Amino acid sequence: MAELAAPKVILKKKQIPVIIDFCLDESIEFSVRQQAFPETDWEVELKFKDFKTALLTGMFLRENKFEIEGIDAQRYKKSATPAKKTEEKTDAPKADPQKAEKNKPETDEFQAPSFL
Repeated sequence: MAELAAPKVILKKKQIPVIIDFCLDESIEFSVRQQAFPETDWEVELKFKDFKTALLTGMFLRENKFEIEGIDAQRYKKSATPAKKTEEKTDAPKADPQKAEKNKPETDEFQAPSFL
């Protein structure tokens, strides 16, 4: 079976044990390298063999708030605006079309408005 993509996750040194424990539990091949800039960050590359493991890892990364390098997190986040609630409309009395017709003048002639 062909290998899937190998995403890279950028972590701080204190976060490395969390992801290594996960990789060992799930039998995921990984490699760890120190980044050139900034020197405090480490790059963990994960190699998946099937989609189930890739999906499980994605859920783990999201749960632990780890971000995959090269993906713009803001682009995929849901908007922070609250969902629109459907308000119950009060039944306002509707205008009766028959009454509106009664108020109309019966002549079809044009009536100029008076400015008095």
